[in-house]
Amino acid sequence: MKDLNCESVPGFSEPFNTVEEAARTLCFGLKGDQAAWEAGVPALSTSPPDCWSEAAQQILSNIAAVRIQKPDAIIELAPRPGTACVPKLKAVQDDAGDSQPFQVCAGDVLILDGSVTGLPAGTVRSVNVGTTTALVSQRQSFTDTNFPFEFYFLAPPLAEGQPTTAEVSIADADWQVQGSASFEYAADQSTCPAPGAAP
Repeated sequence: MKDLNCESVPGFSEPFNTVEEAARTLCFGLKGDQAAWEAGVPALSTSPPDCWSEAAQQILSNIAAVRIQKPDAIIELAPRPGTACVPKLKAVQDDAGDSQPFQVCAGDVLILDGSVTGLPAGTVRSVNVGTTTALVSQRQSFTDTNFPFEFYFLAPPLAEGQPTTAEVSIADADWQVQGSASFEYAADQSTCPAPGAAP
């Protein structure tokens, strides 16, 4: 809904069961379409499943209260500082969405999981993986349709003599990200394909 670019917001069929499903309709309502606004407002009474939805619900509920009192009021939206959720890393996932990836080989894709997922593109740049630093990239999410992209990194090679359990934490980001995660390297890395090779 940023900048009221409503055409870019995914649409859903009525009835709307969540704020997320009603977002496109509410966006058109904020642009002045009263019928759209009235169709979307009932979704504001749903219980938000996460802090992102809760923050959106709070803002839209405040707007709804103003519009009930003053239907012709002109509403101007402005960005708020900070983030709706405290950025946290709670786990790493493999490409299948498994939060307990094991037998990881060098070059495998590992996805950052937690409220860090909702941060804007480019704001998480690297992670500490044991004693190594790995660059973080973004791509379209294959497993989570709530967000348009996911942060991921490629597992660095397991250094000789290092433990197979690797601790992961955020090394470089625009916000302080709390939490950490871990994954297990394959105990015998000689059984892994060469990094970058097809599985």
